[in-house]
Amino acid sequence: MQRSAEPPRDAGASRTRWSGLHLGRSGGLFLLIVILALQGWTYGYPGILNSRPQGYHAWRQSDCLSMAWHYAHEDIPWWEGKMHYLGADGTGRALSELPLLPYFMGRLWRSTGQKEWLYRATVLLLSFSGLVALFLTAIRLLKDGVLAAWVSAFLFTSPMVAYYANNFLSNAAALGFVLLGWYATASGFQRSDQARLVAAIAFFTLAGLLKATAVLSLLILLGMVLISYMPMRHALLGTWRPQHRAVLMIAGSTGLSVIAAWYAYARWYNAGQAQGVFLIGTLPYWSIPAEELDAVWKGFTEHLRRDYLRPDLYLVLGTMSVLAMFAPQRIPRALWTAFALLSLGVLSISILFFGALRDHDYYSLDQVIIFPAVLLLGLLALVRSGSGITRTWPFQLALLVVLVHGTDFARRRMADRYTTWMNHEYLTQHEPLGRIHEALLAMGVDRSARVVSLPDISFNRSLYLMQRSGWTDFEGLSDDPERLHAKVEQGARYLITTSDSVLHRSSLQPFLAHPVGRFENVRVFALEGAVGTR
Repeated sequence: MQRSAEPPRDAGASRTRWSGLHLGRSGGLFLLIVILALQGWTYGYPGILNSRPQGYHAWRQSDCLSMAWHYAHEDIPWWEGKMHYLGADGTGRALSELPLLPYFMGRLWRSTGQKEWLYRATVLLLSFSGLVALFLTAIRLLKDGVLAAWVSAFLFTSPMVAYYANNFLSNAAALGFVLLGWYATASGFQRSDQARLVAAIAFFTLAGLLKATAVLSLLILLGMVLISYMPMRHALLGTWRPQHRAVLMIAGSTGLSVIAAWYAYARWYNAGQAQGVFLIGTLPYWSIPAEELDAVWKGFTEHLRRDYLRPDLYLVLGTMSVLAMFAPQRIPRALWTAFALLSLGVLSISILFFGALRDHDYYSLDQVIIFPAVLLLGLLALVRSGSGITRTWPFQLALLVVLVHGTDFARRRMADRYTTWMNHEYLTQHEPLGRIHEALLAMGVDRSARVVSLPDISFNRSLYLMQRSGWTDFEGLSDDPERLHAKVEQGARYLITTSDSVLHRSSLQPFLAHPVGRFENVRVFALEGAVGTR
């Protein structure tokens, strides 16, 4: 008997059997909010929200809080920053990025009292707004709520992003404004909406004012507009042409001028105070002494291994890069050009600030936008392949595995920053300073008293916690009696130590003759008569 022919295999039915979760914009946004909430809970955000400045880079955290404190307690304009560390001239005046957050929080504290959790919550709100904006940008490209939510959640698995997203530094807020700016750019071009495009310029300008390196996104946008005027525009942009080019050029040039003017003013302001507190400039690769280069490279590679992403996830980025490169025709030329400009910009910034990358991971925070950019290119190539693989449950299960392991890695790195050597100084020396206010008043050390705090080598960590102005060991005062005498002549009335290790230094003995009191590990000495011992 002749066998009947087999019916053709139904490819659509096969895909249906493997079909995963399909979500649109609203469903994807809900999924993202759930994932971000779970990630935040995993990172310990509820407890961290009420934590004092501590952990990795508590130095810079305290600088921001100290400025906010002065805006709350003194009638100074926003363009005149001031800190507890009094610096060379004894005024405490210093500036770096636009003090938008410190000024806002200082004015808010006048009504609420000094509630540091409000500062953390404000930065967190801006950070999450940026992640939501990244989702909205991604879904415009990918048309898939699951993929768009995954792209945003992937960025939140970066230990560096997770740590600073609810911290006191302006860098996370700058990243949030960058992501908001790219959403306004994508939606503005898609709708030919001039107001949204101008809003994008405003977001990028704010980001650049909060962190100079965040101006990269504004430069990329203006670069794309300039390319559209050039003869090779078709080769670089394909059929895409930006709308409202004149408006974008005028608004973008204005934004760049405002950013340049602010940092020129900040440089002038700091020079006038002779402070030397903040870096307003670059630390390029070629300026690093040869004997220090190896240490800087080791510090940078350590950040790559522990702070930017879980090492395994670089393979995910590599895979997405390969997918995009092997299917370049599926990705608009304009996106390739924007990505090329982004990559060139990240490389240039890394070279120009190479000297800071050894110890300061947050210098790279706004540059992590290259991670979701790579993901978007790779996923776009997959989505446009027509295979439907991105909507199958095995693929989505793989995405979930990446998120779980990435989040767990970030959780462990977050714990390191609050419990290991990264927080040792706060836990063993500085924590009591946050509770010493009444004890200092009982010792006669009122808020107007100028103090010297040892052995703190930061500018404001110990001074901010005890809310006293003065000087720290940043200038090596504990080893130089002459310089310490100079601070006494500038009005220092008390020497405060948080570690008995400094009490045995011969250089300090003339300044320890008049003990005033003790609070846990903190000792207080009056500096009266110290000038006469010279």
